[in-house]
Amino acid sequence: MPEDLQDGRPDGGPGGPAARPAGPGERWRIGVLAARVGVSETLLRAWELRYGLLSPTRSASGYRLYGPEDERRIRAMVAARDQGVPAARAAAEVLTAERATAAGRAHDEEAAEADRVRREHDAEVAREDLRAAMVGYDVTAMHDTIDRVLRSVSVEAAIRDVLMPFMHEVGRGWSTGDYDVADEHFATEVVRSRLSALAVGGAPRTGPLVLLACPPGETHDLALKAFEVVLQRSGWRTRFLGTQTPTRSLLAAAEVVEPDLVVLAATRRAAFHTDDPALTELRTRWPLAIAGAGADAALAAAWGATHLSGDPVASAQQLVPQRLRGTIRRSGPEGPVQSL
Repeated sequence: MPEDLQDGRPDGGPGGPAARPAGPGERWRIGVLAARVGVSETLLRAWELRYGLLSPTRSASGYRLYGPEDERRIRAMVAARDQGVPAARAAAEVLTAERATAAGRAHDEEAAEADRVRREHDAEVAREDLRAAMVGYDVTAMHDTIDRVLRSVSVEAAIRDVLMPFMHEVGRGWSTGDYDVADEHFATEVVRSRLSALAVGGAPRTGPLVLLACPPGETHDLALKAFEVVLQRSGWRTRFLGTQTPTRSLLAAAEVVEPDLVVLAATRRAAFHTDDPALTELRTRWPLAIAGAGADAALAAAWGATHLSGDPVASAQQLVPQRLRGTIRRSGPEGPVQSL
């Protein structure tokens, strides 16, 4: 056994005792640390003073407190000493490895941040190109821009960062008079055609079946179409009914296809008719989810439904883990877990 450990371990044996994994914010007095690593307090103090191996903080009462990072260094030090590495060299290697790890982590974080900034810039450029093509009614330029985006990022990223924000900007511009109705209709049809093409393609799907519709009075279904694309890419099967679907027709369709889930999407709360008998029957017979700006958690809870919040990509991804678990859970207090 290396000479500085001859009398340094309370149990006199190799290594320290198995200890409960430490939480990142935990702090201990030196006696607790010694017990965790199986090294005497005297030796811990020596390694701290000689090699700077420990970096304690001070409690309000002035006690030195040690944490998981100190435990990690001590265990690495003990492992090196057990291999016969001299103490000074072992300490230097432990500290050098830790600095290299920290530097690598910082580099990775910087690279990730740079990539995020680049992607945000590329998405803004793409949206600007789409706006320019829209006002010029240049269908080729719009498709070329979308093609460029789909070559550089995933379908989900294209929908989340480019297509849906672009359509939101168009809708806002129409409401403020910056864009004409013709501009909005032109952009909508181009984006819809691309989403529809994405919904048709892809690998065979064998997952749960979802019935998608907008209730009566709801004339916007582009976000629901984007939602369908993301679900399909996660293996779900879909049946899309689109805008202003009469609730009796929706109920009839559900009776035919027997969906694992029905999703209703609307931009206005008023579109969710709480006293509609067909809708009442629908939500008592099949699991229901509501989405869009008109949906909220309170309505979902009252209906025993799932509230899908966020953009179409985020909403669809809320359901993906449930498909993997094989369940869809109603959010209402009376709702059982529905097996898919």
